[in-house]
Amino acid sequence: MTPMTDQNQRLLSFQLKTEPLGALQQSMDAFGNQVHTLWFPEPHDQLVIETRAIVENQQVENSIVQHNNILRNSDATLEYVDIEQWSKQIKQSHAEWLMETSYCPFLPEVQMMAESFQGISGGWPEIYKMSNYIYENFTYQEQVTAVGSTIDAILSKKVGVCQDFSHLLLALLRFQGIPARYVSGYIPCGGPLRGSGASHAWVEAYLPGIGWQGIDPTNNCTVNDAYVKVAHGRDYLDIVPVKGLYCGRARQNLQVTVYVQVL
Repeated sequence: MTPMTDQNQRLLSFQLKTEPLGALQQSMDAFGNQVHTLWFPEPHDQLVIETRAIVENQQVENSIVQHNNILRNSDATLEYVDIEQWSKQIKQSHAEWLMETSYCPFLPEVQMMAESFQGISGGWPEIYKMSNYIYENFTYQEQVTAVGSTIDAILSKKVGVCQDFSHLLLALLRFQGIPARYVSGYIPCGGPLRGSGASHAWVEAYLPGIGWQGIDPTNNCTVNDAYVKVAHGRDYLDIVPVKGLYCGRARQNLQVTVYVQVL
């Protein structure tokens, strides 16, 4: 739940409060995400976790300017890159970002869809085309799929939310040999972007000369200064915002409120 500090953003302050109070341990997972482990030994009928953060976003360009800059860098770099050699190297160094997972299987439908795009040789324009394809051919609709839904659901129903859109784009990119990772974070509330008011998901793809760059298939845009990154992983299961175990017979009911404001 702690926003990252990287080349695009800087975490200025972070607070975590719980009711009741519990023991807290902070660590970092294998992907470089901050993890808070909490213990509550005393009986309780409600657990409230509240976090507050201030993040300085260092991506000053809007989505269109950012996209055009990436296009120029991508085209210039690919002229001097041996794609076959680069692909061999990347299979070793970025293996975890090329694998299929339970959320992102390489289904026959995914393979057929992916083969209509050029892949690595097409550079950033082809990645954007994949995102645009998902945006144009699948409907954004809440409460149709669930957090446990794999891409089977969005492929069959043609509807989903940001998690489903991102998992489908991940599968397309990875099948084409492009390293890609699932990203969780936030976007401003009340703005034009779909998916606000809750945690949001998008994708980061890796290309020669560009490195990791975010793209949001839910809103069909390049990630820019409106996005706050919290964590990344192979899929949703790697970076579930809150998970845990409890002892008792009571049923659980999770309620989440997210408020993001541009200062």
